[in-house]
Amino acid sequence: MPSTHIASGRAFTYTTNIGKISRSETGFRHPVGLARGKNDTLYIANWGDEASPNARITKCSIPSQDWIDDIGAPGNGPGEFLWPGGLASDSAGHLYVTDQADHKVVIFQSDGQFVEKWGSYGTKAGEFNSPAGIAVDSKENLWIVDSRNHRIQKHAKDGKYLQGFGRFGSELGALNNPWGIGLDGEDNVYVADWGNNRIQKFSPDGDLLLSIAHANTSRDPLNHPSDVTIDPDGDIYIADWGNHRVAIYEPDGTFLLTIKGDASNLSSWAKSLIAANPDLAKARSRVDLEPEWRFWHPVSIHIGADYKILIAEAQHMRIQIYQKDLEYTEAQFTL
Repeated sequence: MPSTHIASGRAFTYTTNIGKISRSETGFRHPVGLARGKNDTLYIANWGDEASPNARITKCSIPSQDWIDDIGAPGNGPGEFLWPGGLASDSAGHLYVTDQADHKVVIFQSDGQFVEKWGSYGTKAGEFNSPAGIAVDSKENLWIVDSRNHRIQKHAKDGKYLQGFGRFGSELGALNNPWGIGLDGEDNVYVADWGNNRIQKFSPDGDLLLSIAHANTSRDPLNHPSDVTIDPDGDIYIADWGNHRVAIYEPDGTFLLTIKGDASNLSSWAKSLIAANPDLAKARSRVDLEPEWRFWHPVSIHIGADYKILIAEAQHMRIQIYQKDLEYTEAQFTL
């Protein structure tokens, strides 16, 4: 039975998940960034870890879950990156991955061919200190979270610096190690203000428009949100990393609901792993699997024009997929 979450005339239904732990091909190693291409192609940036350097982009199909390719490799040479912070794609299908450790943006074609990389370490305009989230606006410019410089920068796709805003602090409008970024239909900028436990919305010129710090009540604060995205209706989705949930809001910041994960089924990749390991299957039959269904550090979230919601879990090594139901209407009762 599908799991559907309903609030204020909106319905969100869990459909499936993709993933298992792996250093290559059909699996992920701490997925951190998401981008979609043509024909329901999905790109996932993998962190890897210190014990097993495994930075790469996994390319796969959403509907069939077929693995297509691994793009990139660990390192700081052409076509390599050390510690990906975010991933985005443009209308031509180019992929842009930020490298937090090398302080650069690395660019690939959709087929995995390396194009170029640009960026340098520093605090001046146009320089980076641990670039994280990245998003493409309506004019195909890049908005980049310059995390340890506590600011947002806008660049042309060739790397030319265009503008920026932000400063370190906890007061409204200031930032503290921001991470993820999202843009709405008017190119307003939503920032996951990680260190301040909030989401802040800015105009393209950097004027503060909205701040979200709590889900439902002041007693239910966000806990180190890592990413934010906005659907075509303006609803706001937050990867609430520290609370292991996704929080959803109306465009004006009114709280709608939280989702905590519903992956009671195994992905086709995970089924193959378990089929090849009888002892693992036996062990799973003896334990309560419900904690496995739930999010464990959701780190990145993506919504397409088809209202398909993709949520990357850094620790469960998978992508949970939901669908916003545009045909949903609340039942009417006559008494």
